[in-house]
Amino acid sequence: MSDHSISAAEVLAIAKLARLGLPEAELHAAAGKLAGILEHFRALQGVDTTGVEPLVHTLDTPGAPAADVPAPFADARERLLALTPHAREGFLVVPRVLDADFGPEPPA
Repeated sequence: MSDHSISAAEVLAIAKLARLGLPEAELHAAAGKLAGILEHFRALQGVDTTGVEPLVHTLDTPGAPAADVPAPFADARERLLALTPHAREGFLVVPRVLDADFGPEPPA
């Protein structure tokens, strides 16, 4: 690894932006892992790609696109909500991502 290091404070800031609840005890380990990942990207930046054609598609002749035909999906809302235990009053319940308070939450 090189002298590029990541501080625990930087990891904490990144975790906060990503809405990750990273425990204090894991900050230094995460910093080391993140520094290792970034070092791999630095190594890739050093690869000489002169004369290499950009890859447009992994196949020489990509398949024909499927027809874009709408099809009915009966009771889509009910069927999808039945797949999760995290539904309430006909909606999916997701973690709060905004810091704003939009009023009290009803009891579960």
